[in-house]
Amino acid sequence: MSSPAAPRARRRPATRPFPLRTGVAEVLAVAPLTPRMSRIVLADPALADFPVEEPGEIVTLIWPEPGEDVVLPLDGWRFPDGVPEPHARNYTVRAHDPAAGTLVVDFVVHGDHGVAGRWAAEARPGDPIGYAGPRTHWTLGDDDGAAWTLLVADETGLPALAAIAATLPAYHRIIACVEIADADERQPFQTAARLDLHWVHREGAAAGETLALADAVRALPLPDGRGRVWGAGESGVMRVVRDHLRDERGIPRSAMQVLGYWKHDATKEWTR
Repeated sequence: MSSPAAPRARRRPATRPFPLRTGVAEVLAVAPLTPRMSRIVLADPALADFPVEEPGEIVTLIWPEPGEDVVLPLDGWRFPDGVPEPHARNYTVRAHDPAAGTLVVDFVVHGDHGVAGRWAAEARPGDPIGYAGPRTHWTLGDDDGAAWTLLVADETGLPALAAIAATLPAYHRIIACVEIADADERQPFQTAARLDLHWVHREGAAAGETLALADAVRALPLPDGRGRVWGAGESGVMRVVRDHLRDERGIPRSAMQVLGYWKHDATKEWTR
């Protein structure tokens, strides 16, 4: 199966109604990317019209109750009277193929941890899943005159980071810093840009319980010229990264989009 082309980044308003589209897709294919990440292709003819405009857009996936049909929101994020709000989580659109009516979503597989983790570990072709979206998480554009882009992420932000990198042009420089569990979790990147990639291995530490990613960013030499930053990962770690880049590197808030994709149950109040 060929990889669908990633959307081209361009300037557009940062907000728009959510969701623009809802529907029920079926799992078309499942393939392991690494020991802890799985790629799942979702198919629905209506996805041909799914308005993915930027790299790394977010799709909200909606799980049915056991033995029940998927329940979709009606207007906005309202559900039918008497129906409890179903379990839903946000994921990155790794790729979108309008001609095939498919979305590619990469899942961090946590075994039997949580509804989404169990589903991703056990998903089979034909399984139904609801969807709503999309939602933009990259608003920096690719034509703002920046000489370089710093991309920072843990596993949860890695699919969006890779999707963004795939859209940046050959004359652009990317510095990417990615936290993963160990060397087995490394993935190949496809980009025309000049990529300087730094893998940060936790080597036994739990995700969200180490500042290894922030320390790696702190140690990076950044290029001269005007740059910009996109990051996504555990919220406490991302806050440390953002504060360092703003306060110690002088990168203005307007040139940064650093997002908390998840929060550790016992997130530390990092002080360094």
